[in-house]
Amino acid sequence: MNPTHVSLEAIADWDNLASAAWRASAGKRGRYEVRSFLANLLPNLSELRRDILDGTVSIGQGRAFWIRDPKPRLITAACFRERVLQHALMWHVGPLLERALVADTFACLTGRGTGAAVRRTQEHVRRFPWYAKMDVRKYFASIDHDVLRKLLRRRLKGAGMLELVDRIIDAYGDGNGRGLPIGALTSQWFANYYLGPLDRFLLERRRVAGMVRYMDDFVFWGATRDEVRSCADGVDEFLNQTLNLKSRPPTLINRSSHGVTVCGYRVFPGTIQLSRTRRDRFAQALMHWESEWLSERISSLELQRRIDATLGMTVDADARNWIGECVHRRSRSDVIERLDAIKIRISHDDE
Repeated sequence: MNPTHVSLEAIADWDNLASAAWRASAGKRGRYEVRSFLANLLPNLSELRRDILDGTVSIGQGRAFWIRDPKPRLITAACFRERVLQHALMWHVGPLLERALVADTFACLTGRGTGAAVRRTQEHVRRFPWYAKMDVRKYFASIDHDVLRKLLRRRLKGAGMLELVDRIIDAYGDGNGRGLPIGALTSQWFANYYLGPLDRFLLERRRVAGMVRYMDDFVFWGATRDEVRSCADGVDEFLNQTLNLKSRPPTLINRSSHGVTVCGYRVFPGTIQLSRTRRDRFAQALMHWESEWLSERISSLELQRRIDATLGMTVDADARNWIGECVHRRSRSDVIERLDAIKIRISHDDE
């Protein structure tokens, strides 16, 4: 397929920028930076539009911080002005990249997500007897800028737009032509698209029975252990030679009837359960908000809202009885004691 032209004029269109500002501010309108930008929206968008068209828009004005999720991750948060730019860019570029992806990749795509990935996994678990589960070693930090540029130019053209994309790619790299920042909208799209050739390799060249990929975590199925082992060896070679990546050992090969962990769920032919990590996160969040309520730092209404949001991480699991045991009211001392125990267990798991 020939690449599609995307112009800077389309990205800097007034309606596109205004819509991008609205999307970028969703859930963040209480922050000073966002309020300040929106309070002077027309002058700020006018300046951003001018800088985009001139090719002088500033990139790389972000702040970095560490989180535990559950392992340590370095997150880079772009300034609000740059987030507006990224939303404006991906409004045009995102759909073009999405068309290049197979139906069995689920990260960052509207209408797919973790729930769809888990349900698709269960379909494969019921049909095929063996699977291999793999992921990429230090994925975001290992993405090769030159390879990414070549892949993007298969789908996109437009000198000004590609120059802007190249500047975004280079802004947060490690200085050696590798790496995308975790937390940026463009990084999510580019990283998901980067492994598109791997999807094609599995489905079209190795003819796997089925596959599911969520960003750099992927599972594929076959009829025998030897079949999936051979395919896994081929994946290692493909990642190294084509995408300049390495898989993270060990590769997990098992019977589908024993279950597979995908997106925080343990998926079996007849049931979907929460993984231990997700159970701990749910219990930790639940008891944290109960502790906040018992300490009168939040109201009963706010407690209910927080619990409703916390329940969202269990929606695809068959966990009603377990959830019922978690949500019954406890004393303040019991809440704090159990919260500390979960934090200690999570810390030991990370080590």
